[in-house]
Amino acid sequence: MKKEIDKYNWELGIKEQNIYDNLCVQIEKVFRHCNQGSFKTRERYEDGVKNFAKYMADAFKKQNLNNIKPKHLYGYVEFMQDIGYSTSYVTTNLSAVRFFYDQVGNNSSKLPNNNKLCVISRSKEERIGDNKAWSPIEIEGFVRYARDVGQERYGDMVRLSSDMGLRIHEVCRLDKGHLRQALQEGKITIKGKGGLVRDVPVNDKTLIQKLYNNTKRGDKVFIREGEQTHKVIKNIQMFIYNNQDKFALDKDKQLTFHGLRHFYCQNRYKELIKGGLTDLQARKIVSRELGHYRISITEIYLN
Repeated sequence: MKKEIDKYNWELGIKEQNIYDNLCVQIEKVFRHCNQGSFKTRERYEDGVKNFAKYMADAFKKQNLNNIKPKHLYGYVEFMQDIGYSTSYVTTNLSAVRFFYDQVGNNSSKLPNNNKLCVISRSKEERIGDNKAWSPIEIEGFVRYARDVGQERYGDMVRLSSDMGLRIHEVCRLDKGHLRQALQEGKITIKGKGGLVRDVPVNDKTLIQKLYNNTKRGDKVFIREGEQTHKVIKNIQMFIYNNQDKFALDKDKQLTFHGLRHFYCQNRYKELIKGGLTDLQARKIVSRELGHYRISITEIYLN
């Protein structure tokens, strides 16, 4: 586990570093007086909470960890997926955060569980550094299969994410107004995690027009009346997970919705290079379109 932490370390600004250092003092004090669990477990959990604290200092400028909200964990999970951490690392870090939250006198059962956070346990071991991107054939295969079994909505969600590099939560937040902007301006303005706003270009206007025609004014594109967003997210994640054999080319590779952002990154980068941009120019554009904090995160997607 320590190898993953070291491999994907990221730098903080001066203000964020000071916040993080202060959080570490708080964390170390709690674990110094904690005797629950084995020494190795406490050591691993302390590392996990410090990783979370670094994210909180960077994304939310939080001065303490006494009031963790669901939005913090949703953002943290997305961040770890962006970085490329394995599912086992993600789940252990979440356990560490809940352990710490209980130790400081709170009730971790009030925090969203892994299912709500869309962290699906894997029966196959994940290998850090593997290319998580879908192939064009796998995307088309999924779209066909979803349509054949009456889940055309899932196929459209996958197509849209692969075309624009959107996170699953961003896909679910789209409404008819976003589609109107896409048709009129050729882009969609997205407010991503940490409040970061970005413009994402639209390539497949045929899909956008279809979705626009099928969406009522004021409605969400993919969330139907009476549905809960987190359940729709969980359902499509499980649908992808349970039907790998219907569309995945490599049976030993685990495809996830997040892998569509990897596909977008690699495909868009090649497109920009082919258009005459330098390597650095292309990386900067792709990083901005994906809503990443730093180019170093985008580089993980290109490997």
